[in-house]
Amino acid sequence: MDDLSSRKSVAVPKSRISRLSQLGSLAGRVAGNMLADGGKQLVQGRRPVIRDLLVTEKNLSHLADKLATMRGAAMKAGQLLSMDSGSLLPRDMAVILERLRSDAVTMPATQLLEVLERNWGDQWQNQFKRFSFNPIAAASIGQVHRGVTVDQREMAIKIQYPGVKQSIDSDLDNVFGLLRMSGLIPRDLDITPLVDEARIQLKREADYCREGLNICQYTDNLSTFKQRDQLLLPAFYGDISTDDILCMSYMPGQPLDKLASAPQDERNRVVTLLMELFFAEFFTYHCVQTDPNLANYLYVEQSKKLGLLDFGATRDFCPDFVCRYKAALKAAVLMDKPQLHQALEALGFFNKSRDVKNADVVLDIFILATEPMRFDGEYDFAQSQLADKIRDKGLAVSGDPDAWHTPPPDVLFLHRKMAGLYLIANRFSARVNIKKIVSDYF
Repeated sequence: MDDLSSRKSVAVPKSRISRLSQLGSLAGRVAGNMLADGGKQLVQGRRPVIRDLLVTEKNLSHLADKLATMRGAAMKAGQLLSMDSGSLLPRDMAVILERLRSDAVTMPATQLLEVLERNWGDQWQNQFKRFSFNPIAAASIGQVHRGVTVDQREMAIKIQYPGVKQSIDSDLDNVFGLLRMSGLIPRDLDITPLVDEARIQLKREADYCREGLNICQYTDNLSTFKQRDQLLLPAFYGDISTDDILCMSYMPGQPLDKLASAPQDERNRVVTLLMELFFAEFFTYHCVQTDPNLANYLYVEQSKKLGLLDFGATRDFCPDFVCRYKAALKAAVLMDKPQLHQALEALGFFNKSRDVKNADVVLDIFILATEPMRFDGEYDFAQSQLADKIRDKGLAVSGDPDAWHTPPPDVLFLHRKMAGLYLIANRFSARVNIKKIVSDYF
């Protein structure tokens, strides 16, 4: 993993007031930029458009920088929005918010020591032979350090940023409120289910005791996975973990980006493994790690193994949902629109209280998304431009709030994983026989 010692450290704002003031200063800075840019256009004899003044690279960069500095739910909200950018946000904003998936700022040593002493006591260092104060990874909720205990256990130690748990509700209310007032999210679009589910999901991810149990459950699930020998999973050390500190076995390896320089066959193999893992997670174990962030994987070049790192976003799906979703996938693969409409209605895709204007578009998107499952042989993700096609279809829906109905949370998080895997396949120009993988379950 990368050493983040060269990355700047900024104290995490802990109180609700200090976090709100961060967003307030952001709003003031954006407003100042809008006034300046609008004035220039007036001088040039052009009438400024408010939305164009708002969605500039400068303003969006300020937004991404501020959310990265705040960390916690504020940063996670930006990450969730960037995952769903095809239907909610302008494309430029999606590109800039994409930085949030790998651009957290680390906390200073003084704040780190406060967390360590609060959880392990003043003599915490007596437990370790070595402890590196330079983090090896940083994300929205915590940062990871490397250490070796006196009993020779080499650990990856995830330390939660102070105040993150306590600020989840207010952060989400403030961030989505700011985006709503700015007009970046249409005023008439009901995103309450998305915000409420993000609230639940973030509280789960901030619960390190729960994540430790997730590691144990996930490891147990994969004991029957046919490609288990190609995967590396961390061990959970519950005896030294706390509510704010998660201790796992350290796994050496390189960021998954390293795969980009590998031969075509190796890229195909690893992405095929990711796809096989996902379908086994969903159809066999009903338990999916729903965050397909590249930072959540390691590539071990020597052994050609894939390391799995983060289990905070692990989500259980009830058997009934899995069965209904499988029916929708089958209908989409067969391009049977009447059957697909019925299956999606059973999943809660459409608002039954009024006529659904976007039904045909939703069916088209679903059928388009299953294109790799229909293709005979290896599907070339780099040449398909599938993500762009789906995004363009989605924009036709998002422009009319009356035609939009937010699907249930289970669907949203499942699609987050599927979309992320498609993007990973595209990033590595992988060719994968998806039809062969899925046929085992159909």
